[in-house]
Order: sequence, then C-alpha cells, then structure tokens
Amino acid sequence: MSTALTLTQAAERLAPVFAEETGTSTALVSSPKGKWLSLDDAATVLSERVAGKAPAERKAKKAEVTVREAARQIEQPFADLSELRQARVSAMGREAQSHAALLDFIDRALPMFNGMDDMEVVKNPDFQAVYGYALGLRQPYEQAAKEAVDAWNAECAAEVEAFEALRPDWSAGDMERVVSMVEGFGGTRDELKHLWDTPTPLNLSSPVCLKIAQRATGISGADAIPQALASVGFSDTEVEAVISGAAPVLLRDHRIQELVARATDAHTPAENREAA
Repeated sequence: MSTALTLTQAAERLAPVFAEETGTSTALVSSPKGKWLSLDDAATVLSERVAGKAPAERKAKKAEVTVREAARQIEQPFADLSELRQARVSAMGREAQSHAALLDFIDRALPMFNGMDDMEVVKNPDFQAVYGYALGLRQPYEQAAKEAVDAWNAECAAEVEAFEALRPDWSAGDMERVVSMVEGFGGTRDELKHLWDTPTPLNLSSPVCLKIAQRATGISGADAIPQALASVGFSDTEVEAVISGAAPVLLRDHRIQELVARATDAHTPAENREAA
C-alpha cells in the first residue's frame, strides 16, 4: 500500500501548475524548473480547489494592480516626452530673448562710433564701457544657447528611443526608403536632413507633407493631414493647434516618425513587416 501524500507535499508537486493557471505572483521563488508558488500559497490554492471554491478574490486584485502598474511604466516614457518638448521650447525662448537683447544693445551702441577708424574706437573712453556691457549680455546668451542645444539633444534622444520601441526592426535601409519616397514626392535629401538635425517646424501645408499623410492614411484631399495626425496619437486639441499653426510640429517627434514610417511602408512595402 502506497503512502498518502500530505497536503503540503501535494502542494509542492502541483505548485508549478497552479502558478501557471492562476497567474498568482505572490511569494514566487526560483526553481531549476521555473517559477514556483510558495508552499503556503500552493496549499491554499489546493485546499480551495479540493473544496470546490474559486480562486480567492485577493489573487485577482493583485493581478489587476500589477497590470495597472505595468501600464503606467509603459506610458511613462511618453509622458516624459511632453516635458522634454516643453523644456526645449522654453530653452529656445530664453535663447531668442537673450540674443535679441544683445543685438538690440549693439544696434543702439554702434552709432556712437560712426565715422571713427578702429584705432579711434579703441581709444574712445566710451568704448570700454560699451564693450564691457556687451560682454555682460553675451555671457547669458551663450549660456542660454548651450541650454537650448542640450534641451534639443535630450528631446531628440527620447523621441528616437520612443520610435525605436514601437519599431524595433526599423533599419538604415528603411531610412533610405524614406529618402526615396520624399524625393519621389518632390523633396530633397538636404531638406529632410535639415528638418531632422534642427528644430525647424514642418510646413504641413507643403505638397510633400500632404502626400505623406495621404499615403499613410489612404485618404485623398486635405482631410488626410488631420486624420494622419490623429492616427498616430495627436489629441484633438493638438491637431487643432498644429493645423492652425499655433503649435509647431517637428520631424523628430516620434509620432511624426511613425507617420512617415507608415507612409513609407505603403509606398514601398517591406517584406515581413507587421501593419503599424
């Protein structure tokens, strides 16, 4: 006659099954065979199963919380992008303001030395005061310019990272397909490079942008542009602001990158690429 297993022994043998069936993540421990429930949790699940009870509600709640937390982690990088975009806009604004102040002072100071040669200007007692004040304005401008460049680079890196997370198989060859498509629509490689390397806003009313939107959505006419923006995650408010020109949109925006990728896939389909 065989010896009956204790409840704990039975639970230990059945633990991997219950871990897979219930998705319970409580007190999991490593095992050479995979993930195991703790003996206490496995015994509880086994007891409930023997008694004909459904898994305790606490397990479902724990799983639900885990899903919500995972969703927040997935969404977090995209939430950070809006902050980086705003930081770049603010930094560029400070740069423009400090640059304008420097140029304004120079324009007002230059008439003081009209008609003088270089040696006379240097010897003029007013020149030292003017020069010193100009240097004082130049320093904050250079600092603001550096901060603007840093903010732009930070946004670029985050936007590209977000796009690559959505398109992990995007390659250098795909980038060449983009260039080929843009050239076919009347654009040039140099124009595309300038838009990629600098925070220059896209002209959505341009023929190239319209054709890209139409190719990405399959919609004819000007309605393709708002539909295209909405399809890659622009909110109704953002679409309205972008269309009206109140808010600029950049090629580096990962949503625009995705839009261009969809247009490229439709223009020159890549083998074995899943639909976006």
